[in-house]
Amino acid sequence: MNKIVTNKCIYFLIVLGLILVKFYYLYLSNLNHNYSNEVAYGAGSDASHYLVIGKNIADFNVYSDTNSAIVSESATWRPPFWPFILSLFLRITTSPLAIIIIKSILEAFLLGYILLKFKKDTAVNFLCLLPFCLLFIEPQYLKYSIAFLSESLTAILILILTIFFISTNNAKRCHIAIPFLLALIVLCHPVSAFFVGSLGLIYFIYNFNFNRNKVIFHCLLFLFILLSWPCRNAITFRKGFYLTASQGTTLAKGWNEKVAAEFTNSKGDLADEGLNLKYVDPKLIERSQNSVLDLSHLYTIGTKKFINGIGAAEIMKIALKKLKSNFNPFPESPKPGVLETLSIGFRIIYLFVFIQMIVRFCRKRKIDFNTINDRIYLVVLAIFMGQSIMAVYIYTGLRFNTIYSLSLLFCFLYLNTDFLRNRLNKKQIHSKK
Repeated sequence: MNKIVTNKCIYFLIVLGLILVKFYYLYLSNLNHNYSNEVAYGAGSDASHYLVIGKNIADFNVYSDTNSAIVSESATWRPPFWPFILSLFLRITTSPLAIIIIKSILEAFLLGYILLKFKKDTAVNFLCLLPFCLLFIEPQYLKYSIAFLSESLTAILILILTIFFISTNNAKRCHIAIPFLLALIVLCHPVSAFFVGSLGLIYFIYNFNFNRNKVIFHCLLFLFILLSWPCRNAITFRKGFYLTASQGTTLAKGWNEKVAAEFTNSKGDLADEGLNLKYVDPKLIERSQNSVLDLSHLYTIGTKKFINGIGAAEIMKIALKKLKSNFNPFPESPKPGVLETLSIGFRIIYLFVFIQMIVRFCRKRKIDFNTINDRIYLVVLAIFMGQSIMAVYIYTGLRFNTIYSLSLLFCFLYLNTDFLRNRLNKKQIHSKK
């Protein structure tokens, strides 16, 4: 009994120490005035836009960035889940520093909860749980967890989904949390769409012959939650059915004449989306200047004309360029800083996890859904497919792939710490004798 208590104390002390590491970086960020009102609300960055929308929801109960009850097309540039969460924080305080502290506490709580759920579901020893404490200070996650962006929360949601997914087995194949998580992840960060589609399809196929009614209900629930936002946008603005107003822009950034030569995994989102507007009628461009949605639609038209006007060889060249950048663990333009340097090592580890997955599925041994290892390999396969398809369809990069960092680290740790679990299990058996 005393040994169990000691192990728990060690675990919680280590977790507390790692959380303090995060707050140390938060402290350094505060010294750089990143949480002043001027920077947080008025910098015009992605992070400040999220805050402005969240504050508008808190003040007027309207999803907008106009500081009023008037809806705006530009607010739909951002997916809705994170601004709504921010609005809850902003009802408590408008201080950027206080909000980031609340965010950090929430994420630490969610990480702690899901690790304890994992321990309960798999009955692992507390000492076996210690390597997983690295999740609290994964450098890519850590970088975005002290910012007002949605990457860190999305990473935690994907980790929660991963653990709920691997907790299913032949005895308990379905879980009601899975369709909710699948939908919320897309509504938090749409770049996860193909990952969510891949894992959702695996979940659907696995369950269809055994729990047909339940899995159909889960599919309908997923679609109801996910499509509620595009329906809201279509009804509000009457300009089509879309998830975010940035769809045309991201497509244009990922497909234009400069991608093959200049695209990088560190500055892909800084590409010039306006390059493809030369394929669009100038009169249409002039009429759409005051409408984010109309302009996004023109980006889509221009990009499709660009793709149709180039040959198959050029299409392959652009696609392969983006795929190569996606899986390159090294930044393709300078990114100084301790966290950036540490991130390279972790991304190399994630490449190793992808290689492990490929080796596993190249074997002719049948997939055993009742084993945790094979369910983990299915999650890694879904991440691999999600990144690959999204990289070709629009683009990905170091920032966007951060959303998979926690899950890939978790998968690596579980797949490569069998020796520790086996050793501790043997000790437990001998001690019982």
